[in-house]
Amino acid sequence: MERITTGVDGLDEKMEGGLVAGSINLVAGKTGTGKTQFSSSFLYAGAMNKEPGVYITTEEREQDIKSDIYHMFGWDFQKLEDARLIKFASIKPIFPDKPISDEINRVTRAYITNVSSTVSNTVRATRARRLVIDSVSILEMFIQDRYLARVALMGLTEHLRALGVTTVLTGEVSETSDGLSGSGIIEYLVDAVIRLDFVPVSEEFKRTVTIRKMRRTNHSTLIHPFEITKKGIRLVEF
Repeated sequence: MERITTGVDGLDEKMEGGLVAGSINLVAGKTGTGKTQFSSSFLYAGAMNKEPGVYITTEEREQDIKSDIYHMFGWDFQKLEDARLIKFASIKPIFPDKPISDEINRVTRAYITNVSSTVSNTVRATRARRLVIDSVSILEMFIQDRYLARVALMGLTEHLRALGVTTVLTGEVSETSDGLSGSGIIEYLVDAVIRLDFVPVSEEFKRTVTIRKMRRTNHSTLIHPFEITKKGIRLVEF
């Protein structure tokens, strides 16, 4: 079975060599746990191996992400984009003029269609092997009806599988929640769930990663501490 490196030093060996090629993987965590850094590491590792990748942002500005990663790791994503190894695209939700249920449903369908078509067009144009959608939380918040949210997210994940790319979705977890996503839906639709956390140790907080599930993989179930260094993310072994 083909495996795709996560780009996180020490993590691949905890999952039989990396993410399953063509799989959909949720990286979930609270604010500041390292989701964007994880996603960027995934795409950067691909670019270094001449595997084009696509970064879809649904919340932050493209330039802000590029700037943050450059100052954190020294990785020039603009240069990689100029070399056609990474492509950024932004998809922001649109809102109805009037809070009418029929109008909201129409706008919701239009938004999901826009997400799917933008992803498809960008992936095909770049012949991408890797895809990041950062994040799916805005989709979950946007679709208030639970049934409609499940149908929409099922449609999106099926669409991603048809593209054949290895996908990382990021998901924001509420500060007061122990769940894996905002809606409690997306974690059941993906192939793998990787949870990032802040864990108190003495008087400090340490970042940790746990592989909560990964289909077709004999993976670690331990909690692994990790560090965000100037050279990237690496697991800390004791």
